[in-house]
Amino acid sequence: MSGVTDLTKAIKGAGTGFWRLKDGEDETSLTYADYLADDKWEKLAGLKEITPNEITVADEDDSRLDDDDAEWTKTTPGQKTPGETSLVLEWKPGELGQQKLIADVNNGVTTVYRSKYPNGAVDAFRGYINQLGKTVTINEKMTRTVKFMQVGKPIIAEDLIVQQANAGA
Repeated sequence: MSGVTDLTKAIKGAGTGFWRLKDGEDETSLTYADYLADDKWEKLAGLKEITPNEITVADEDDSRLDDDDAEWTKTTPGQKTPGETSLVLEWKPGELGQQKLIADVNNGVTTVYRSKYPNGAVDAFRGYINQLGKTVTINEKMTRTVKFMQVGKPIIAEDLIVQQANAGA
């Protein structure tokens, strides 16, 4: 296994980048290899901080009047919400990737974004920017906060690793 990165090994976060699917790329035809390779992606910024989405599942009341134990509420899992991802990016006002974020907000773009970690693993999601801010400090590097509302099922590193394992089987 020399030369192969262990995508399941614990790592430090330094070197994590934030990417956007290039305009004109077909997101429906992306393979596992496409998510890991950089040729279909444009780097938007280095990440200072990331708060990944939290998937929530709505509870549906499944209680009935004729239940044997009617005093206890019975619920079943309902619709899933992919949640919101929050990022703090290194802000470089003149950088084309960062200008692309502003264009995505102005144009209401929904596309695929990914975080690529130092070990090569990725988390990706389809979504749109629902908040874009910036912080200018005296002594620290300037940052830009970005929040993305995810649309549909998230594409997470663990799922991609399973896909790779199944493809090799």
